[in-house]
Amino acid sequence: MKKDWKYYLGVSLFVYSFLPLSILAILPFMGMTLAQAGAFAVVFLASGEIAFICAAALLGKEFPAALKTKIMALFKRTHKPKPISRTRHRFGVFLMVASTLPYYAALIYLLFFSHKESEIYFLTWTLVAGEAAFMAG
Repeated sequence: MKKDWKYYLGVSLFVYSFLPLSILAILPFMGMTLAQAGAFAVVFLASGEIAFICAAALLGKEFPAALKTKIMALFKRTHKPKPISRTRHRFGVFLMVASTLPYYAALIYLLFFSHKESEIYFLTWTLVAGEAAFMAG
C-alpha cells in the first residue's frame, strides 16, 4: 500500500468515523435540550458514517485486510488458559448480575417517585456505573 495523500486522508477519516460514537456517549451530560441533542446526534452520526464510507473508498481492499489481521492477532491465544478459582467465578457472576440492578432501580424511581432534574443526572451516572460493572465482570 502506497503511503500518499490518499492513505493519510483515508486513515484520518477512518479515525474520525469513530469519534461521533464516543461523543454521543457523553451527550446526556452536556445539558442540551432534547431537540438540540437529537439534531446534534443525527448530524454528527451521519458525518461519521460518511467519513467511514469515504475512508473505505480511499484505502481500498488492503487496509481492511491488514486491520483484520492485526485485530485477530490481539485475540489469538498465546498460552492455554488456566482454570479460575471458585471465588473468582462467583465474583464475576455477582458483577454480571449486579450490573442489571441500576436499570431496575432507575426505572422504579422514575415510575413511582417524584424527581428533579438534578436527580435525573444522578440516575444517568448510575446507569453508566452499571455498564462499567458489566464490563468489569
